[in-house]
Amino acid sequence: MNLDSSYDIGRNAEIQVCDALLKLGWKTSLSPGSKGAADVQAEKPEARWCIQVKYRQESSGSIIPLSEEMRLISHSKQCGCTPIAAIVTAFPGGLLLNASNIRDKRNPFVIRNNCGEFYAIEVDEGTALFFYDLLNGRKIEP
Repeated sequence: MNLDSSYDIGRNAEIQVCDALLKLGWKTSLSPGSKGAADVQAEKPEARWCIQVKYRQESSGSIIPLSEEMRLISHSKQCGCTPIAAIVTAFPGGLLLNASNIRDKRNPFVIRNNCGEFYAIEVDEGTALFFYDLLNGRKIEP
């Protein structure tokens, strides 16, 4: 994929989110042309997510702009789904750089902390994927 424009970079991040969720048993669909409040709709028997995807060069900063957050929360209420922000970000050194992080035994691309709690998904050696529930502002495991 040619990643020359910000649209291409964002669309690639949306595809990475769908790929990760598919590996974990979710059904996903992309919003046509990245239009609408949610970039990705995802569901499995016990959950439905409306996801706004953002690519970040650095892992710090706000999750998503407040106007987009409010739009997604409103949309999720109408659709009966949980509003989720998915952040795809460069993670130099990889997620295992922190010695307390470990790979999940069943899904090696899922990274957990030493207590076994979900930390992130490893997209590739230098890219991480984080999910946040916008209703409570907490990281969430897909």
